[in-house]
Amino acid sequence: MSPESLHTDETALLQRIAEGDEQAFSALFVTWATPLAAIAMKILKNEYARQEVVQEVFIKVWLHRDKLDKVTHLGAWLRKITINQSLLALQRHAANDKRLEALQITQNPVDSTSTLELKEIHRLVHEAIESLPPQRKTIYHLNRVEGKTTREIAENLQLSHGYVRNALSAALAFIRERLTSSGFLMLMLLLHR
Repeated sequence: MSPESLHTDETALLQRIAEGDEQAFSALFVTWATPLAAIAMKILKNEYARQEVVQEVFIKVWLHRDKLDKVTHLGAWLRKITINQSLLALQRHAANDKRLEALQITQNPVDSTSTLELKEIHRLVHEAIESLPPQRKTIYHLNRVEGKTTREIAENLQLSHGYVRNALSAALAFIRERLTSSGFLMLMLLLHR
């Protein structure tokens, strides 16, 4: 296939996606998911993070499909988005590591005041979790305690992935709000994602 006909095919595919054609979007996904996953894996060296990045890339493509007419080199554009998303994931991972370090410092308190504060934080978090609506509480537990991904939770509970992500975000926001209103800003930062 000549470079001109390949470019014409890509332009036509992008035009169909821009018009909301889900089959064209599926074709793009089938063609590019594996090569983009390989790029993400080289950067992240983590299967879960790789899956999240590839998912984010295709979500961005779909959400910004009205701008696809500006894309001239599809492969280069998708690779650039994947690299950027992978670097953002690395930054989030580094920030989470710092939060974990801060939590470990908090868990090894120097004086009894810190111990009391930690117990109070645990109590407030427990109360906040217990006061969540049942389904939101289940989603929170599956994600934060059992370590299941939002996709796994959605499949297990037969809910949409978007609903599970929104419910988890709402649960975390509720817990942060409880902690913030009680004056525990440090833990609010630890729960922020």
